[in-house]
Amino acid sequence: MKNPIFCLVFLFCALGATAQNATDKTPAQQVTDQMTQRYNLNQKQQVEMLKIQERKYRNLAEIEPIKVSNAPLYQRKVQSIQLGNNASFERLFNAEQKKTLRQQQLELREKKAAAYKEMKSAGASQQEIDKKMMELDLEAL
Repeated sequence: MKNPIFCLVFLFCALGATAQNATDKTPAQQVTDQMTQRYNLNQKQQVEMLKIQERKYRNLAEIEPIKVSNAPLYQRKVQSIQLGNNASFERLFNAEQKKTLRQQQLELREKKAAAYKEMKSAGASQQEIDKKMMELDLEAL
């Protein structure tokens, strides 16, 4: 009598955990959903965007160990990931979507320029400025 009850309890717990995992979205899927709304991606583009985002998160995870130990190399690698993503977006997007992408890139450059000027006038060190630029780059990814 104990075994069937134990099995039923275990089964319900397992089904509950599976159902919860089915509704949880990965960071790559969340970003893909945001990009779908922002750029009005069609079904084929959504599939490709998910691949791009999964690759981005995999690459970021690979370089995480050098974040503290070799900050300049980490910064170059993040910039490389960003360039790769932008190139992938350019290939994937149609003309209207590319206009939106370029507008967002322009906004990022303006935001970085404003932050740079503000920090420079406040007397921040180049290392602090580089750290802030890296934070803005990571937000944009």
